[in-house]
Amino acid sequence: MWILGRLRKTHNNSEDLTHFVDIYPNPEDGRDAIDYVHLLPSNLQLIYHETIKSINSGLAVLTGMGIRAIVETVCKDKNANEKDLYEKINGLEKQGVLTKKDADILHKLRTLGNEAAHEVKPHNNATLTLALDVIDHLLKGVYILPLL
Repeated sequence: MWILGRLRKTHNNSEDLTHFVDIYPNPEDGRDAIDYVHLLPSNLQLIYHETIKSINSGLAVLTGMGIRAIVETVCKDKNANEKDLYEKINGLEKQGVLTKKDADILHKLRTLGNEAAHEVKPHNNATLTLALDVIDHLLKGVYILPLL
């Protein structure tokens, strides 16, 4: 049975009453998480892993929303408590967590996430992959490299 561009194949064994489901392509295949992801705060690990699973499953709208949620979570973790995400990203720049160039790039991800969340706009896989490359760079620079 084809579901959302994936093949779902079920297997039953009447002798021991087991039931197996295989999905092709495997949604766990594809993009891998960054190295040292365990160094991230637990709530950031959660949304990061869910966002990776969503892109690997071809869920473009949810991936866009996950990217925005990751940016929000970084802002919250770094105590950027301004009123909205635009100001929070600018707050990270003022704190020295981000450069001006990094903040400008995160504003583009914020827009991508807003379109996904508020307009249910799916972005193409190439755009989402590039956005996740930026997220990986952000997480490495803010959380991982300072600890190594």
